[in-house]
Amino acid sequence: MGKSENAIHTIADYSNGDVYLRMDGDGVNSPNPSGGGTVNCQYTAGPFEKFKFIKNDDNTYSIESVEFPGVYLRIDGRELSEDNKVGGIVNCQNGIGPWEKYKIKNHLHGYAIESNQFENVFLRMDSDNCQPKATPPGCGTVNASFGINMDPPVRNLFVISPPLDLD
Repeated sequence: MGKSENAIHTIADYSNGDVYLRMDGDGVNSPNPSGGGTVNCQYTAGPFEKFKFIKNDDNTYSIESVEFPGVYLRIDGRELSEDNKVGGIVNCQNGIGPWEKYKIKNHLHGYAIESNQFENVFLRMDSDNCQPKATPPGCGTVNASFGINMDPPVRNLFVISPPLDLD
């Protein structure tokens, strides 16, 4: 399907660098039209907060869980528009389809993750309710937004470590 980068990455909240994207793909064993699992946030980076960025043949990227091999980040942005800017569904999918492909863009000192399927729909992380301790179910909200809002706290930018080589 594409080429895999060997590096293992974390995806941190641009506005709160101690909080990371968390993907729980438990039970996501076969493709499901609605996706499954849970995507939210976690204070510190453990096994559910580690990812591989798979470069696809169409120059998009898919984001695979290290803890749950074959499980990818999925965005359903069908309901988002200029009039409905925040929402959508972010969860997991077994395998790579059109909703698991992203355009990764350098933006200021972070990265923006835009859905390839839904134009101008970006991954969004709200970690305001995350306490400075890891919890088994995670914390915060991960969804999507129509466009990028740069008003603080910035919700659409991420610190990816180690940095991606976006050649």
